[in-house]
Amino acid sequence: MKQNVRIGLVLLAATIIVMLVAGNAFAFPNVEDNCAKSGCHDDPAGMSISTVSTIDVAPGEIFQVDVVATGLGSDLVLRIPNGIENNDDFTVVIPTGTDGTGRVDDNDAMDLDASAEAIHAIYNITAPAFTGTFTLAIYAAQHTPSSIRSLITVNVVSAGPGPSIGTPSTQPEVPIANEELTVIVPVTSSETITYVRLQYSINDGTEWLNVTMSEEGGNYIGIIPGFANNQVVQWRIVAADASGVETVGPILSYTVGQIPVEPFDIPQFHYGWLLGAPALVLAYLGSALEYYDEERFTKVHGIMLTVAYILTSINVISLVMEPSGVWAAMNPAYLFNLSNMLLFMHSWHIWLGIISMILGTLAVITHLGGWKTCNLGLPAVVLWTILGIMGIYLGETFIL
Repeated sequence: MKQNVRIGLVLLAATIIVMLVAGNAFAFPNVEDNCAKSGCHDDPAGMSISTVSTIDVAPGEIFQVDVVATGLGSDLVLRIPNGIENNDDFTVVIPTGTDGTGRVDDNDAMDLDASAEAIHAIYNITAPAFTGTFTLAIYAAQHTPSSIRSLITVNVVSAGPGPSIGTPSTQPEVPIANEELTVIVPVTSSETITYVRLQYSINDGTEWLNVTMSEEGGNYIGIIPGFANNQVVQWRIVAADASGVETVGPILSYTVGQIPVEPFDIPQFHYGWLLGAPALVLAYLGSALEYYDEERFTKVHGIMLTVAYILTSINVISLVMEPSGVWAAMNPAYLFNLSNMLLFMHSWHIWLGIISMILGTLAVITHLGGWKTCNLGLPAVVLWTILGIMGIYLGETFIL
């Protein structure tokens, strides 16, 4: 009798043990069921899970989450289960696991950590297609049953258009040898501007060097260092704002010590004698008449000089038809730079033209006023003659 009792007790104990093991084994695949049990999220000793706490993404963006979990025993598993927090709003792309919910078992093909009792997985997850703040729950669990979780706050925000880069200006327009180029550009954004960089390259865009631009009154200023003559320098503006969007401006370029030349699609009166020749004839004839008989021809001289002045002014006004780059020669440094003869002559042409127009203007005023002097008119006429000869050379050089 006693022996039967002992056998019965052994069988009863065995049955209870089998039922407990079987119950745990069947219950484990659904972590959400396990987690309904008492003590499920009490951070069991020996288990840990590590990942980011917050991430910002765009609607529908695929983003990565790097997760590391540790546990005690070979039955460690990592999962992103359905029905927990906002997990159903996300789509696990990789790894999906055998159940399609991002399950990774210790030492399976998706575990990047070869050691036992540790899992390292990188999840590729698609964010919801609409904006908002969501909670993504990732669980590490074992058959004990026990599990811990890590909650990730995912901010789904619409990216803005990014910064708007205005039209940059440079000082000087084209630098000479070893002269720095200052770049000034307006940059605006509805978001906080994170950075504005001036990038330049001297190897055809193979490598870009960054210059952090400083903000002054809504404009951003950066400096490109000087280089030797004939060095081609490419540059561009890159800006980003708090939305995370980076705007890259167009690539611009210049050649150190060279004026950019554009084809002439319209007549260039400034470089011809069409207006210059009559102006010089009138100026010289008027001056000669005044020297012949100052009393009789002072006003005639003034009238002729006025007409010559008007013709010359038209020639000057026609400069609006010139390519904007030719004004780079106004840099006074070119007046003493003989390494580039074209720039040297063009710079003198501009500055002598300015001086001659000042003298011509004063000469017209004095002669129309009847003041008996030709000290201003004669130097103006001489300068116009020199400018006409230089203009022919420069015009032929640019056109060719």
